[in-house]
Amino acid sequence: MKVKEIVSKFGFEQTVELLERSVNENGLKVISVIDAQANLKKIGAEIKGNKILEVFNPKLAIDVFNNDLRAGIVPPLRIYIYEESGKTHVAAQSAVELFSQYNGLEELARRVDQMLDSVTNSVI
Repeated sequence: MKVKEIVSKFGFEQTVELLERSVNENGLKVISVIDAQANLKKIGAEIKGNKILEVFNPKLAIDVFNNDLRAGIVPPLRIYIYEESGKTHVAAQSAVELFSQYNGLEELARRVDQMLDSVTNSVI
């Protein structure tokens, strides 16, 4: 799977906050947040910062459904933020790749990738 990955110039928590703000500023919505660090802590395991932002926009979802209902399995897209070797990494899925097997979604996928690029670029 094609993934765009960058290293943030900010610490983990600040990166997460900036990305959440940028998601909204770029026409997307944070649908859910998966906090692996907090979830693992519940079972006594510890890892460094590790979150997934699931993002999309209900208005875009309507376009997905109107073009190819089978593509409803794709959204939301994920932005993965994790700490490794003292740095905060950000990885985002490719909408173009994920929607490529479905009909009529090429333009929408390109727009979503542009949104995601703007989001990830907000922390470099």
